[in-house]
Amino acid sequence: MPKMEIKYEEFCEILGYKFTRVVLFKKALTHSSFTKTKLDNNERLEFLGDRVLGLSVAKMLYQTYPLDEEGALAVRHANLVSARTLASIAEAMYIPYMIELSDQEIKRKGYKNRNILADCVEAVLGAIYLDSDFETAYKVIERFWKKRIESSKKPIKDFKTTLQEYTQKQFGEHPEYVLIAKTGPAHQPTFTVKTTVNDITVEASGQSKKEAEQNVAAELVKKLGLIEED
Repeated sequence: MPKMEIKYEEFCEILGYKFTRVVLFKKALTHSSFTKTKLDNNERLEFLGDRVLGLSVAKMLYQTYPLDEEGALAVRHANLVSARTLASIAEAMYIPYMIELSDQEIKRKGYKNRNILADCVEAVLGAIYLDSDFETAYKVIERFWKKRIESSKKPIKDFKTTLQEYTQKQFGEHPEYVLIAKTGPAHQPTFTVKTTVNDITVEASGQSKKEAEQNVAAELVKKLGLIEED
């Protein structure tokens, strides 16, 4: 485990929230590898926190970008609730120093695992929601996401729209998105979609079918040279 130790009081100060029911805080940071039964780990809280985070980020985006269409908002939202972003937030919350992991998971350096960190962030948010209310959880989310949301003021391309406009102009038809797989647990499935344009076939995944389609379209518009890659 990382050498730094973060005390409970310090963690609450970082969060900007102190738990009334400390048991919720402890469960939120308990990985499934550490417990004997599934009800003692953070998976249920993660399920709840995922929904609280999704709605909160959607609300902030709706207010921050009044001129963005639904597709652009969806792209922004997908990026802001991605495992990559959540893992970065986990670092800011010092969660890697707080997670309860099995010895085997520690050897695998689970405290650096992006998905484990992302799940812990969602679980913490779910715990805050249960311990208080939505508005309180929203304020904590705003504390960590506001700068990220406001950092990119330029319009986000809706990749599906960009691809559709291209195929309509070139071939007189819309791209067809085919769902080829749905994997993972029922509460957090992963959708894999593919599409072909101009003999170029691309597959991509996402936490929803819509997100997967946006990711496929993003790859295709880059390969077709319709936008410049970052």
